[in-house]
Amino acid sequence: MMASSISNSVSSFAAVAVALISCASLVLGSVEYSPEQEVKALLASEWWSPECLNSTTTTPCKLPGITCNRAGSITRISIHKFFIYGTELGKFLNGSSFPNLVHLDLAAAELYGSIPPEIGTLSKLTYLDLSHNYLSGELPLSLGNLSQLVVLDISFNHIRGSISSELGNLNTLVALNLSSNFLYGPIPSSLGLLTNLTHLDISANQINGQLPLSITSLTHLMEFDASYNAINGSIPIHIGKLKNLQLLFMPGNRLDGPLPSSLGQLTKLTTLSLYSNNISGSIPPEIGKMTNLTHLDLGKNMLNGSLPSSLGQLSKLTALSLDSNNITGSIPPEIGKMTNLAHLDLRENMLMGQLPPILGLVNLVDLDLSVNMFDGQLPPEIGYLKNVKSLLLGDNRLTGAIPSTICDLTNLQYLSLSRNQLSGLLPSRLENLKKLTSLKLSSNNLMGPITPSLGGLRSIQDIDLSYNHFNGSIPIEICSLSVLTSLDLSNNLLVGEIPYKLADLVNLATLNLVGNHFNCCIPCSLEYTIDAEEHLHNSSCLLFHANRPSTGIINKVKLIIVSTSVILASSFLVLIIWAMFFKRGCKNKKIKSLDETIATKNGDIFSVWNYDGNLAYKDIIQATEDFDIRYCIGTGGYGSVYRAQLPNGKVVALKKLHTSEVEEPALRKSFENEVKTLTELKHRNIVRLYGFCLHKRCMFLIYQYLERGSLFCVLNNDVEAMELDWKKRVNIIKGIVNALCYLHNDCTPPIVHRDVTTNNVLLNSELEAVVADFGTAKLLDPNSTTQTTILAGTYGYIAPELAYTIAVTVKCDVYSFGVVALETLMGKHPKEILSSLPSSSTQNLKLIEILDQRLAPPRSRLAVHNVALVASIAFACLNADPKRRPTMDIVSKQIAEHRKPLADHCFHEITIGHLMNPLVLCIDG
Repeated sequence: MMASSISNSVSSFAAVAVALISCASLVLGSVEYSPEQEVKALLASEWWSPECLNSTTTTPCKLPGITCNRAGSITRISIHKFFIYGTELGKFLNGSSFPNLVHLDLAAAELYGSIPPEIGTLSKLTYLDLSHNYLSGELPLSLGNLSQLVVLDISFNHIRGSISSELGNLNTLVALNLSSNFLYGPIPSSLGLLTNLTHLDISANQINGQLPLSITSLTHLMEFDASYNAINGSIPIHIGKLKNLQLLFMPGNRLDGPLPSSLGQLTKLTTLSLYSNNISGSIPPEIGKMTNLTHLDLGKNMLNGSLPSSLGQLSKLTALSLDSNNITGSIPPEIGKMTNLAHLDLRENMLMGQLPPILGLVNLVDLDLSVNMFDGQLPPEIGYLKNVKSLLLGDNRLTGAIPSTICDLTNLQYLSLSRNQLSGLLPSRLENLKKLTSLKLSSNNLMGPITPSLGGLRSIQDIDLSYNHFNGSIPIEICSLSVLTSLDLSNNLLVGEIPYKLADLVNLATLNLVGNHFNCCIPCSLEYTIDAEEHLHNSSCLLFHANRPSTGIINKVKLIIVSTSVILASSFLVLIIWAMFFKRGCKNKKIKSLDETIATKNGDIFSVWNYDGNLAYKDIIQATEDFDIRYCIGTGGYGSVYRAQLPNGKVVALKKLHTSEVEEPALRKSFENEVKTLTELKHRNIVRLYGFCLHKRCMFLIYQYLERGSLFCVLNNDVEAMELDWKKRVNIIKGIVNALCYLHNDCTPPIVHRDVTTNNVLLNSELEAVVADFGTAKLLDPNSTTQTTILAGTYGYIAPELAYTIAVTVKCDVYSFGVVALETLMGKHPKEILSSLPSSSTQNLKLIEILDQRLAPPRSRLAVHNVALVASIAFACLNADPKRRPTMDIVSKQIAEHRKPLADHCFHEITIGHLMNPLVLCIDG
C-alpha cells in the first residue's frame, strides 16, 4: 500500500503541476537551440532507429514519446514502459542537448548504468521519473542543480550510497521518491529545506541513524514513507508540527522510546503504521484526538500499560493492530464505540478479563484476540458479529460451553478456540457455517460425540479436534467433506472402526487419528482402497499407527493400493510399517510400534506388499542376482544402492547395508532412523519408502527409483548439465524448498534433515527434485529450547555454528540449502565463495561471472528475475548468523510471491554484494 499509494497520488498531483509548467513553457517561448543537436542526441540514445529519425527530416517532433514547443524544440520525452531493452542512461546527454526539456519520463524503460552527472545540465527540468529501471551507482551531486524540479522519482533501482545533501537545494520539489534502492547512511538534515514537499518516500533502503529534527519543518508534507530501513532513535517530539500529514509509514525499523503525545496534533492523519519497531511505553491518550484515523498499526513493538479509553474516539477507524506487545489490563468498554471497525488484532499481549463489548461491533470482519489471558465464558452475544470472517480466540483461558449462537455467524471462514478450557458438547447447528474453511478446537475439555452436523460444512478444509474428550465413533458424515485437506482427531476417546470411506477424500493431505481406542490401526473387515498417486503421493502424514487397540478381535486386514498406472499385485511390496508383518487371518494379535517390532528377539522383520516376507525376499534376490555388483548404481552415507526390476516390471531402488555394516551399531541406528522417519513422510519432493528388510544378517530399504540419479552427478556431467537450463534449475531449487518447508513446518514434531547436499537430491525422469537419505534426520522436541546432538552432515554443507555448538535447529538445514541452491546455479560447489564471503573482492564479483558458464546467461525476463531471486535467497540462507537466516517457510513465500524486483536484462550489473543485501529478502518471521 505504502509506496504504491504515494506513487499514485504523486502521479495525479504531478500531472497537474507539470502540465501548468509545460503550458507556460509553450506560451513564453524557449531558449535558443540547435535542431541538429537535439536530433544528434536522440540518435546517441539508441531509443529510436536512425531510419525513424531520418524519416522526420529536420525535426524529431513526430517521434513517439516526443513533444515540442511552438519553436520546434523538445520539451517532453516520455518513453514510460517503452522497453528499450538494456540501454545506458546518459548517452544522449551533453552540455546543451535539450535546453528546453521540462519533462523526462523514462520509467520502466529497462535502463542500466549510472545516472550521469550531465543530468544536472537540464536546467529547465520540472519532472524527472527514472523509476523501475536497473540504474546503479550513486546519486550524482549535480541533481542539486535542477532548481526547477517539482517531481523526482528514482524508486526501484539499484542506487547505492548515501542520500545527497545537495537534494536540499531543490526548494521547488513537491514529490521525492527514492524507495526500493540500496541507499544507506542517515537522512540528511538538508531535506528539511524542501518546505514545498508534500510526498516523501525513502522506504525499502538501508537508511540508518535518527530522524533529523529538521524533518518537522516540512509543514506541507502529506505522505511520509520511511518503512523497512534501519532508522533508530525516537520519534521527534515535535512531530505534531506536520499538521498536513495524512499518511505516516515507518514499519520495519528500529525506532525506540515512547510515542510522543504530540502525535495527537496530527488531526488529518488517516493512516499510522509503526509496526515492527522497538517502541516502548504506553499508548498516549492523546491518540484519541486523531479522529480522522482509519488505519492504526502499532503491532510488534514493546508497548506496555493498558489501552487508553480515548481509543473509542476514533470513530472512523476501520483497522486496529496492536498485536505482539506487552499490553495489560482489560479492553476498555469505549472500544465498543468504534462502529466502523472491521479488523481488530490484539493477539499476543497480556490482556485479561472477560471478553469486552467489542462483540457488539457488527462491522467486524477479522477479530484476533489469541494468545492473551481472557477468561470467563464465551457470551451468547458473539452471534451478533454477522459479518465476521475470522474469529481467532485461541490460547486464552476461556471456560464453559461453546454458545450455540456461534452457529449464526454465516460468513465465518476461520474459527479457532484451541488451547482454552472450554467444556461441554459441540454445537449441534454447525452445518449453518456454510463458508467455514478452518475449524480449530484442539486442547480443550470438550466431550461427547462428534456431531454429525460437521458433514454440512461443505467448504471446510481443516478440522482439528485433537486433545479433547470426544467419545463415540467417527461420524460417517465427515466422509462427505470433499475439499477436506486436514483432519486431526487424535488424542480423544474415540472407539469403533475407522470409516473406510475416508479413503474417498482425495484432497486429504493430513489425517491424524493417534491416541484413541479404535478396534484396530486400519479399518477392519474392509477393503481399504486408496488412490496412491492422488492421495498418498500428496499426503503430509497419514497416521493410524499409534491408536490403542481395544480388546476386540482384529480381523483379516487388506490394504490394497490402486495406482492410476499400475496395480501393485501379489509380489509387490507396500509399506505397512504400522501393521508390521501381519499374517493372513491374524487374530488377537497386538499391533506393535516400530520400536517394539525392532526389538523382536530374532530381529527378522520384513515389511512387504504381499505379507509374505520369504516370497518378497526371494523376488529381491532374483532381481539383483543376490546383489550382484552389476546392479549397483552408487553408494550412500552407508551401504550401496541397487537398481532392481521386480517380476511385474516395476523398478525400485534398494539401499543395502553390507554384512560388516549390519554389525555396526551406528549404521544400524542410521538405518532404523531412516525407516522411522520416512514412514511418516508423504510428499512429492521426498523419496517414497516402499518397504524394508531388517534382519540380523541383512538390512535393506526398498524405495522409489529416481531415473536421473543425484543432482551432484548431473551437475558434474557436461552433457547432462547442459540439459539443466535455468528454468529447470530454478524448478529443482523450488522442489528442495518444498521438501524442507514440509519437514520444518508441516511435520509434528519438525524434522531436521541434517545432510542436505546435491548428493542427497535425486532427480526423476522429469528432472524434478526429490530429497533423499534420511539416515541422520532428527526430530525436534517442541518442548525443549535446545536440541543437542553429535555432529552430522557432509563437509562443505554444514552450518558454521556447528563448529562451536552442538545445538541443532532448522536453520542448519537452511544453511545447507543455501549451499545446494548456489551449487545448482554455479554448476559446482561454491567453496571459494563461502570461504571469502565477507571480503570486498568477493562481494564485487558479478553474478553472471559465477553462474554455470556451460549455459548461456538467462535472457528472458522471467528467467533473469527467477535466477536473481533464487541467488539472493541463497545468499540470505548462507548468513553466518543463524538468527538472520530466513526460515524455509519464508523462503517458500518469497519465491511464490516473486518478492522484490531484481535486475532482468542488465544482468551483468548484479554483484554478490547486491544479492547479500538484507532487503532483497525479508527474514523477519
